[in-house]
This record gives sequence, structure tokens and C-alpha cells, in this order.
Amino acid sequence: MTLKAPFPYFGGKHRAAPMIWQALGDPGGYVEPFAGSAAVLLARPSVTGGRVETLNDADGWLVNTWRSIQLSPDAVADAASGPVTEIDYHARLAWLQARRDADLVAWLEGDPEHHDAKAAGWWLYVCACGIGDPWGTGPWRVVDGHLRKVGNAGQGVNRELPHLGNAGQGVKRKLPHLGDAGKGMLRANDGTPLEAYIQALSARLASVRITCGDWKRVVTPSAVRATRGGDGSIAILLDPPYATSGDLYGHVDADVSHAVREWCITADATLRIVLCGFEDDHDALLTHGWRKVQGKAGSGSGYSTDVKAHKRERLWLSPACLGAQMELGL
Repeated sequence: MTLKAPFPYFGGKHRAAPMIWQALGDPGGYVEPFAGSAAVLLARPSVTGGRVETLNDADGWLVNTWRSIQLSPDAVADAASGPVTEIDYHARLAWLQARRDADLVAWLEGDPEHHDAKAAGWWLYVCACGIGDPWGTGPWRVVDGHLRKVGNAGQGVNRELPHLGNAGQGVKRKLPHLGDAGKGMLRANDGTPLEAYIQALSARLASVRITCGDWKRVVTPSAVRATRGGDGSIAILLDPPYATSGDLYGHVDADVSHAVREWCITADATLRIVLCGFEDDHDALLTHGWRKVQGKAGSGSGYSTDVKAHKRERLWLSPACLGAQMELGL
């Protein structure tokens, strides 16, 4: 079974994963500070023995979903299953958005096992029901326990959701495919029942450390030095929101891409680091011994309106990375 995130995600690196692992080798310690869909971790070649692997993201509901899949897979699958109905979609979306705040992140930070499996299932349900970006709340808010229309600003496309027909759109084109039109989340792309698919993800994540917070917290010397097995190296995959792709980070930080690049310049030279971006975003690293190769982001698997975005993807490899023969092939 090929494992992928059970939700669409803009800029996922599943297609680039083989090239990334060629550069990283078999590190004993591996960190994804911007976990997102965890596409590269899930595509890691099979290894013998344990490794120290860490996923982090600033988006509380995203982290809650990964933790819940890891710790309570059956409850997640149960909450995610069900037919697509507009009333359930809007009710679950409003409930989730009303609780997306600093308290959620603080709760997740308070204990590595804190998670809400039902909320994770609802989060997956909302993802699976949408055309485009399902998270635009538009004018709808919960007021005194009722969904009310309070204005028109930012309405976007959310009133066109969920997708209730037209095979080949909506849920059917999400990766992995978790349902047929109008059926919601029932089966994975290869026909695997949802419960079995979530359980397989849980098994893969069993020993993975899943944290929620700012990316800088998991790239400190004390955070990245943990290693076990492999070739003894430590690797970091940095996939921050691109400077030219809009705000996709868990909180507003227009300078995060620049900050990540500056951190890379001063990072420990023994670290194997892969930094993702568009075209010439991080070419400043080339004067510090880094190399650039063409990336391969997923096409059509997320919310991007730029159908050619995947052709602009680039990977910058730190001097410690393997695969010196890899070149930029345009």
C-alpha cells in the first residue's frame, strides 16, 4: 500500500520524495518543521530498525489530525466517514474554525499525546467535501449555537460546497481518493477501506514525534541531535510557504521564507538539509556551497490555481547532502 496523506495539500512533495531521499540518504534523525501532508516522510524508503523522526507544523488542526491518526485511528475513521451533506459540512467547518486559536496550539504543546480524534475526523471530512479550498468560511458564523450569515466579505466559493455530483471533480480528484461523488470518505485510492487505510498510517507514525509550534523550535541543536540507527546523519526537510505563493503557513508570517533561508546559511555544516522553493527563491545559498535541482511537486492535488506551479519547483541541497551527480535539469 502506498501511503499518502488522507487530504489534499498545496505543494505536497510526494513526487519529489525519491530525489529528496537520494540527497538525504538514511539519516538516523529526520525532521520536517513544516509537516503539511508529510509526503516525504510517508514516502521514505523502507529501513531496518528504528529512526528518530519528527513532524512539526504551526497549524493546530493539522497537527491534531496527524496525532489522532497516530494514536486513535479507529475513532478518526469513524468520525470522518459518512455521506456528503451541506448541513454537516458547514456545521463541522464552523465548529473547527471557531476553535482555531492560540489555545488549541497551547493545548497541543502541553502534552505530546493531546489530541481530539473526533475533530480530526471532522477535519478530514471537511477536506474531502470541498471543491477548491474548503476552509474559506465566507459570511457564515456560529452565533448562539446557530449558523448565521453575518456578511459577504470573503465568501469566495464556499457556498458551492460540498461537491455532490459530477464525477471526476471534488472528492474524486483528491489524493488519495477517499470516496466517490456524494459518498464522502469511504475508501482509499486503491480501494482499501478507510479504517484499514487510517490504521496503516497509524502504524507508520507509531514512533514519530509530532509537535505543534514555530518551525525554529525543532531545528535547535538540542532538538535535532537525536539520532538512532541509519548512517548516523541528521537530515532536515524545509518546505516553508513560498515567498511567491501566498500565505499557507499556520500563522501570518510574511518573512518566514526569508528567515528559513537565513537559518540555512548559518546551520551546522554536517546537517543534510533540503530546502524547497520556487525558481530563484533561495539562490543566495549557492554562494555558500549549496546546490540546486529541479523539484517535482504534486500537480492538481491541492488548492493551487496555477497549473504550472509544479514546473517552477526547485530544491536547494546543503553541502552535506548526497547525490553530487544530481543537476538542475530544466
